[in-house]
Amino acid sequence: MAMQLSKGERFNISKEAPGLKKMAIGLGWQLTEAGQSYEIDVYAFMLGADGKIPNDKYVISYNNPQSCDGSILQSIPEKNKRSQDNKCIYGIILEKINPEIEEVTFAVTIHEAEKINANFSNIKSAFIKISNLDTKSELVRYELKENFSRETAVEFGRLYKKNGEWRFQAVGQGYQAGLQSFVDKFYSGNSNNIAPITNELTAGTTADDLQLQAWELEVESEPEPSGETSSVRSPINNQVNSGSRKIPLAIAASLGVLVLGTGAGAIALMRSGNETLKQAKILAVETQNAGKATDVNLLRSFDKRLKETIANLEKIPKFPGFGYQQARADLLKLRPSLVPVQQNLQAAESLATAQKLAMEAAVVVQKPPHPIEVWQQSQSKWQQAIALLESIDSRTPVYNLAQNKLSNYRANRTVISQRVAIAQKAANFSNQGSLKVQKGDVPGAIANFTQALVLNPNIPQAYLGLGIATSRQGKKQQAIYNYDRALQFNPNLAEAYFGRGQAYYELGNKQKAIGDYEQAIRVNPNYGLAYLERGAIRCMLGTKSQAVSDFQQAGELFSKQGDGKNYQLAQSFINDCQEPIAEAAICDYRRNIDSFGRPCGRSHNVPIIIRRKSATATSNSESTDVKSTSSLETMSPANSDTSSTRTRSRRRSKR
Repeated sequence: MAMQLSKGERFNISKEAPGLKKMAIGLGWQLTEAGQSYEIDVYAFMLGADGKIPNDKYVISYNNPQSCDGSILQSIPEKNKRSQDNKCIYGIILEKINPEIEEVTFAVTIHEAEKINANFSNIKSAFIKISNLDTKSELVRYELKENFSRETAVEFGRLYKKNGEWRFQAVGQGYQAGLQSFVDKFYSGNSNNIAPITNELTAGTTADDLQLQAWELEVESEPEPSGETSSVRSPINNQVNSGSRKIPLAIAASLGVLVLGTGAGAIALMRSGNETLKQAKILAVETQNAGKATDVNLLRSFDKRLKETIANLEKIPKFPGFGYQQARADLLKLRPSLVPVQQNLQAAESLATAQKLAMEAAVVVQKPPHPIEVWQQSQSKWQQAIALLESIDSRTPVYNLAQNKLSNYRANRTVISQRVAIAQKAANFSNQGSLKVQKGDVPGAIANFTQALVLNPNIPQAYLGLGIATSRQGKKQQAIYNYDRALQFNPNLAEAYFGRGQAYYELGNKQKAIGDYEQAIRVNPNYGLAYLERGAIRCMLGTKSQAVSDFQQAGELFSKQGDGKNYQLAQSFINDCQEPIAEAAICDYRRNIDSFGRPCGRSHNVPIIIRRKSATATSNSESTDVKSTSSLETMSPANSDTSSTRTRSRRRSKR
């Protein structure tokens, strides 16, 4: 029993019917009463690996019933005489199909569908089937069940080759542009380049091999009533019908046949062809100069003109008065020049790109010192430029110039590589200093940071580390200088702003401290500690609403970051700062008296943040419980800086 396929399904012929050599592919359908006047055309398009028709002899239809390689023959059975029941059969000898053919697509169109307002909604019970021509047994069948209400062409199925095996796919795809749909899809636009034809046979040989009498498989139509004719045209069984209609203009275009009158269209096309021939003569002379040219823009222009002219020459039709023979001769001259021209163009473009990269590599390291990333960027550009020069073909005109530049570029790369090595060594010292800061080895850290800056004075992280280390030693002014240097080389280093803000606070300059915390927040809006510190100072200065806003923002950030300890601290600060205060008294613990001249801690009017658990704060003034990261870039100055007041010491102990 034959296998029934649905739309899109596939059938492996070589696997299911091993040894099959001859097959019949039948297409059938019924016409409704409204479709009695339709003339149905059936086509087999033999396609190459690119999905295009190799040449016009590979379109099998009523005008060309036999393929040029002798593998396929189209026929309409003699018994096919009833208007409502139509069939067309293709006989195929698989072993004779040109090896260059990878696919055969079977399609049906309505002749002049637009003119007669026709579509496939009046064509019913359509199917395509494959049978063994020798045994007359049906292998597979696909019945098209779609209602093509707008389509004037339908692709029934396709026979294709994959991994050396012949297979069949049920397609069932409709198109609204009639035969032109397949012309656009399968025609390469270059029918004059005839692909090789293997196993070419004389007319009639295929019919003898395929035993045409066996093609009437399952054709059981009743004799046609007198006066009626079949709506399918057969060039073999009905020679009168095959010549009763001229070849359609669309398929004529696809087969490379020019159908033109003497009107303006023909004249315009002829003029265009003449201009193309003139351009071809000019290019034939310029080709010699292009082979020696080194200018990129000149070569690009010539390459573009050459490609356009070749494409236009290929379009000149084989028709009297259009210069077809001259176009063929010009193509033989111009095509070989494409390769050397493109080689020269590629070499010139490589040279130009290499020179641009070399310029960028030199500019980027102007006015040192630079961080290691800048030296590495320059090194990478030199390497890319050298690789481009090394790839230039020795047969091209720019080769010698490229070789001269190559030696200079390699020397420059060597110098830059040395600077990269020094910068890397400096970065290693800086990283060692960061680890020592976190371990509490302040003198060792300072020594490492100093070594790093001797090798490469442009390491903002090293200056940041020095700022943290000197601040821990109590040298606040020196710490500020180091933070300033860090920000000079990297204005977006939030940790440097934060550390400098702490130093300013310890020196009693609260406004500058607030300004630095604001800069830290500007650079890093997620800097929770900066919000916390700014809020504490604002609360001490009496701007409670702003302080509470800072504490709330800090709490939200700590919560998102999973920092529970600092989150609790921010929440407690909110409560403390909001408690009522009878008088605005601020304690100066350097002198141990408040702003009213009273000893600190003896008045209930001291701000809450200052007077909370002063005894506990004092006992923990040197505590640093916060875990430091191994990277200096993420190490906050707050984690290593010792406060000079009990209040800041208590806050820091919880961080």
